[in-house]
Amino acid sequence: MNFTLDALALGGLSGHAVLMLVFAAAVFAVFAWDRFQLGSVCLAVLILLPALFFIFPHPAVQPYRFFSGFGHPALVAICALMVLGHALVLTGALEPAARRLAGLVERSPRLALLAVLLVAAGFSGVMNDTPVVVLLMPLLIAALQRAGRRPGFMLMPMNFAVLIGGMSTTIGTSTNLIVVALAASLGAQAFSVFEFLPLVAMAAGPGLMYLWLVAPWLLRHADTAAPAVVQPVFDAELRIQAGTWLDGAQVREVLRRTGGRLPLRQIRRANGALGVPLPTATLRAGDRLIVQDTAEHLKDFEASLKTPLHALAAEHAQPVDADHQAVAAQLVVTPESPMVGRTARSERLADRYGLVLIGLRKARGGAAPREDLPDQRVDAGDVLLLQGLPEALQAVQRDGIGLLLDERLALPRQRHSWVALGTLAAVVGSAGFGGVPIALAALVGVLVLMATRALAWREVGGALSVNVVLIVAASLALGDALTVTGATGFLAQAFVGGVAGWPALAVLAALMGLVGLLTNFVSNNAAAAIGTPLAIEVARLLGLPAEPYVLAVLFGCNLSYITPMAYQTNLLVMNAAGYTFRDFVRVGGPLFIIMWAGLSLALAGRYGLATGL
Repeated sequence: MNFTLDALALGGLSGHAVLMLVFAAAVFAVFAWDRFQLGSVCLAVLILLPALFFIFPHPAVQPYRFFSGFGHPALVAICALMVLGHALVLTGALEPAARRLAGLVERSPRLALLAVLLVAAGFSGVMNDTPVVVLLMPLLIAALQRAGRRPGFMLMPMNFAVLIGGMSTTIGTSTNLIVVALAASLGAQAFSVFEFLPLVAMAAGPGLMYLWLVAPWLLRHADTAAPAVVQPVFDAELRIQAGTWLDGAQVREVLRRTGGRLPLRQIRRANGALGVPLPTATLRAGDRLIVQDTAEHLKDFEASLKTPLHALAAEHAQPVDADHQAVAAQLVVTPESPMVGRTARSERLADRYGLVLIGLRKARGGAAPREDLPDQRVDAGDVLLLQGLPEALQAVQRDGIGLLLDERLALPRQRHSWVALGTLAAVVGSAGFGGVPIALAALVGVLVLMATRALAWREVGGALSVNVVLIVAASLALGDALTVTGATGFLAQAFVGGVAGWPALAVLAALMGLVGLLTNFVSNNAAAAIGTPLAIEVARLLGLPAEPYVLAVLFGCNLSYITPMAYQTNLLVMNAAGYTFRDFVRVGGPLFIIMWAGLSLALAGRYGLATGL
């Protein structure tokens, strides 16, 4: 094939550059639309990019170069660091410190919030953000419940502190590693692990003080006195079984048996038809009562009506002795979970673990779905209400399906916790102070964990996320395509033309603010893919060093405070604490401005760009 793109050439841009600009705009639009699974979009990018360059050959580009991201040192480092972070969670290496924090929450919630902010920011500087939130969230929820406070008082500030800490080192997030790797491949200075930590620390001071003193006041509507247990509402099903008193009973009899408290939304017939829940409607075997209530009330309805929550409860019920009674627990689906985009039936939760899905709370709300509970697709941030043995619930968390929001079911500490903690410290120390490449140091750390049996192969596989791998590879490929075709140069010229005559500090702040706003609506790794080459080209056109502009993009990609979809941990705390989109704008908006201004000034001062104001 030898098709050309000469007809697309426009204003000095080659046809390939125009094609890549249109392609990148389409990718960002799909990310912002948020209707397709993130990994699927990235896989499409990795397929379409080589295909486009095969159909429209470019003299300097081989189509298969866009697959090189799978072997990039940044991706190797990210995967190895995910395994190290997973080991900390599995072995409970950080659990003693986290539990001390939880104890302080009960005694002095306001003072504890400051300690949580500092510890969360510190942890996230040397391990991925998501494991830090996964570790702290259930412990803080339980401690706040005992102190009579709602999780809304603390979870969002804790999450934002994690995001602030994550931007402080090259290994804090996968985005940081992508930016640093892309910049180095384009000729910019290579950054050491802790090189920009002092810059972040300068801006983090006002940011953390805001989260401690102001954010709780802005979230006061989410911190009113709470009962002993915070109970979100779930959609659930009660199945009418043949031969029971419900078979042939009228709806009003069911309502009378529950004291009029049953929140009956629909009656679904066995043949697929919908029955109207009128008081005189007669129930039949196979009908499903669609209800919505808290976990505690749902279990009460199950007992008072003598019918199981969801059909699988009857199919997989197993006798247990008094020491092994089945319990119901909430599990938040994490962004790395293999269940994202799948269903409980396809993931075989009942067959593999003996667990019954008795309720589902969607992160994004919406109307009641028509599918059965086991057939509803699950998204990151959704909360599953599962029933089964405690050991089975722990196994689900151990296998990376989600995060249990019940400290009673926390995974027990293992004897290898010191190995996991010491290995991570050695990896960070050798990379930060010994000059060892982070990818090599992290891989050696994984080898140590496996040699000491702190991790098994199955657990290593559970630590890796296919979505993260695809996102990183697609981001590197997209950034490469924009650069090699000259599309990045065009965008840089347009940006420089728009800020012509501005002081260097203002140009720097504008670039960081632009990337920061972009990352709140699309993947931060996607923002890094286009922002990093753009930063280097802008610096070249201005005749200034590239490093401050690269860091402006890195920091901008981490300003994920304004929307719940901006970062994966935002969705986790959103559902656990019941936050709304408006809460993120109300609390995250001012934090965005504080960190944006502080980081811009810190960069300008460090690199001498503050003159001329």
